[in-house]
Amino acid sequence: MKNKFITFEGVDGVGKTTQINLFLKKIKENNFDYDLFREPGGTNLSEKIRDILLNNDSNIADITETLLFLTARSDLVNKKIKPKLHKGDSYVVCDRFLDSTLAYQSFGRGIDLKLIQDITNIVVGDAIPSTTFLLDCNIDTSLNRLGKKDRMESSGKDFLLKVKQGFLELALLDKNRYVIIDADKSISEIENSIWTQFKNRYLK
Repeated sequence: MKNKFITFEGVDGVGKTTQINLFLKKIKENNFDYDLFREPGGTNLSEKIRDILLNNDSNIADITETLLFLTARSDLVNKKIKPKLHKGDSYVVCDRFLDSTLAYQSFGRGIDLKLIQDITNIVVGDAIPSTTFLLDCNIDTSLNRLGKKDRMESSGKDFLLKVKQGFLELALLDKNRYVIIDADKSISEIENSIWTQFKNRYLK
């Protein structure tokens, strides 16, 4: 049976937050229960790690950054996500998850992909999303949408291009889970595309 774990991915500035809010509005209108989490974050420990990771004053080595993201995820998965999935009575929606670490820290930072995958397997276990909505748009569009940048968002265009390509390559490896959404379209068009895919996957 397909679980109710849905994640949203994409480079910074792609419009994830807007689309998650619109998606959850529709979820509520249809009287479905849901739990929303963000990464890094979602627990007291993970939120503290988030503050370190996104602080522009933090000087963090790439491997340290990777391990901090994975530590935050481990706490969130074990304390919040797995218990919710085990109950099975609500949709679990997460703003970023395992694919972000693969795209940002491996394709972006150059950390060994297999190393991250091996640790990720330990961290998440069977808590794998059944659907990942990948919002994909032109990098210049993403950069123009960003306001005040945090540490990760300040990594530059070349870095984000690597991350974008990483997401697309990951999507090719898991076509059943990934749904690529053209985020260069209007907000309403993107919203409708996501909802149509959701209905096709969970309500039929």
